[in-house]
Amino acid sequence: MLKRKILRGARLMEDRIRQVLHLSQSPEARAREAQAFWSKPIDKSNSFWWHARDSISFADAEEKWRRIGERHTQLWADFARAAGIERPVKTIVEWGCGGGANAIAFARECREFWGVDVSADALALCTKEMAIGASASCVFHPLKIDVGDPEAALRAIPRGVDLFVCCYVFELFPSEEYGARILKVAHELLKPDGVAFIQIKYATGSWQTRSRRWAYSRGAGNMTTYRVEEFWELAESCGFEPKTVTLLPKPPEVPDVRYAYFMLQKPA
Repeated sequence: MLKRKILRGARLMEDRIRQVLHLSQSPEARAREAQAFWSKPIDKSNSFWWHARDSISFADAEEKWRRIGERHTQLWADFARAAGIERPVKTIVEWGCGGGANAIAFARECREFWGVDVSADALALCTKEMAIGASASCVFHPLKIDVGDPEAALRAIPRGVDLFVCCYVFELFPSEEYGARILKVAHELLKPDGVAFIQIKYATGSWQTRSRRWAYSRGAGNMTTYRVEEFWELAESCGFEPKTVTLLPKPPEVPDVRYAYFMLQKPA
């Protein structure tokens, strides 16, 4: 116990020094480390990152696991109702489908679902969950891409997507600039009036909440953060009209903090 506390204190001190001195890895180095991190086989010790049903975080708590997708689809349903969008829609893309917690819920919202991920193991898990729990009327398309080439999705997924979903993923991106690349991919895939439903981890005035920019494998879940107004403006610069933002300082299903959910619409 004492050893763990000493190590944690030393890492926090190192993080603080790097923040003050602006010491960081290059975005390219972080992207390579991210690819290596997500290429590891999934087991019960690390599958939390994919929000798998049988991971440590959700062991003997399947209802808690299901509530992830249910809460996210409810946020989407509330927005769709307010915006006059008819449901179900035709096509949904989920960026970072992981263990399928969102996919099986959003499959009820569409006729065609694209699950994109950088992990082959995660896609296999999601495919399994969709086969068991998704609506039979929804066609599932798994798509593996590399961290370094997210634009590959544009060569595989037909344009005209109704909804682009990305939850629990933006904080794992290797840089803020990489997040902008994903926003541009989403914008290009969506039809006019299509919606991007995106969750980020928001930064506050505290240095501990800023983007790490180094040692991906030691802090993947805090690699990239944005101030709320910063992400709003970034979305605008990528061609979106931000419509709503919902803050959730402490989500009930996962042991994490500072979640912000954005509804971004592509202009007609």
